[in-house]
Amino acid sequence: MGSSYSTSEDVDSIRNEPSASHEENQMYYPRNSADAVESFNILRQKLPSELVLEILEFAEHWVLSAVYREDSLDYNENDCRDRIPYLTSEPIQGERFPVQEIKINIWSHDQGWSSYREDHGTFRNSWTWFDLGIERPPGRDDISKDEDLRLATNVHAGREAMNHQITYRRDHKHCWMESLQAGDRISIVPRARFPGWRNTVEKASIEVYTSPVL
Repeated sequence: MGSSYSTSEDVDSIRNEPSASHEENQMYYPRNSADAVESFNILRQKLPSELVLEILEFAEHWVLSAVYREDSLDYNENDCRDRIPYLTSEPIQGERFPVQEIKINIWSHDQGWSSYREDHGTFRNSWTWFDLGIERPPGRDDISKDEDLRLATNVHAGREAMNHQITYRRDHKHCWMESLQAGDRISIVPRARFPGWRNTVEKASIEVYTSPVL
């Protein structure tokens, strides 16, 4: 998958990581291209335009679009047949192929029990997980075909919510990410398979960072 989320069996180390959310992010990001242009014009009073552009890109002075939902919902296999998202981003801003980084946080757990005790507390044979959804305006190609878009898997028989942190960056060279355009949306899609398995989502957030139009 190439994301920053670890699928190792060291569950305790993941569970005890500090939770991340949009509220904890104290760094300033422009809300739209107009904010970025204002920063550019301020720096251009002292520096050449070419150098200002390099500085802003090095500082990752990207436009941030963030959405957040806190609403505990349970999904069983039947609920997941239509692949209804739990959370969907705002339409991507910018010009052609503007996405630089995507950060996703999910707080979730499964039903908290199973008959396979040897797999408890691991990711083995866990049948609740999340996929990345890509929603595009009519007429655009399906860029999710032949891609591994699994975001995260719940710990097998976990009673407590775990914070899954997933980061995609442009330099990871994901074909689907490099193909995202203005107007596309991404979403978090809960999944569950087999009777008795239940995916409980407590809250989630999506942050999309795009290059401003300068």
